[in-house]
Amino acid sequence: MSTTNKHQGVENVQKILTIPNILSISRLFFLPLVLFFLFRHESIPAVIIMLISWLTDGLDGFLARKMRQVSNVGKVLDHLVDKIWVAAILITLVNISNLPLHLAWAVIIRDLLILTGSAVVMKERGTFVSSDVVGKITGFVFALLILYYTLSIDNGNNYFSRFIPQLADLKNYVDYTVLILIIVSFLNYVVIFLRLMIKFRLPGEQE
Repeated sequence: MSTTNKHQGVENVQKILTIPNILSISRLFFLPLVLFFLFRHESIPAVIIMLISWLTDGLDGFLARKMRQVSNVGKVLDHLVDKIWVAAILITLVNISNLPLHLAWAVIIRDLLILTGSAVVMKERGTFVSSDVVGKITGFVFALLILYYTLSIDNGNNYFSRFIPQLADLKNYVDYTVLILIIVSFLNYVVIFLRLMIKFRLPGEQE
């Protein structure tokens, strides 16, 4: 390998191993800890680690913009880690909590379709579809869904246990709200995808 190729290889690695990307990857290392505490029905440690993971999720995007290290690789990595993280926890909650299987599958299938669509857009248009307001709201509600069902597995040994019966009364509202947002956010993404791929416009909307 020539000196030039070696130098280019080092530069490519440096572009990938940025602080924002390392923060994104770190969420995969937090994931086994979250799953460990979930299977032990220890909701508070699980929630604390989830909050740390979500903090890194917000911090990686902020640092990428602040340090001018925003890249398609970073965006793909961030979204891919998010999808893996959410899918693993939802599948776990289906098995240890009363999270409906159809709701977990709806979230996972939506995410897979969005990732597939994003890959097509990146290949054909050279750009990555970032989350808009609808996507961010949906992501926030997914986080609340995870917190809700995580707290419902509490083993009764801490202060928050007294609130668990009240949470049970909200189950239907939580499930239906998430289901509606899954549909709305996916349709919103379909519109974005069509706009990028075939310059689709809604009736009355200008170019």
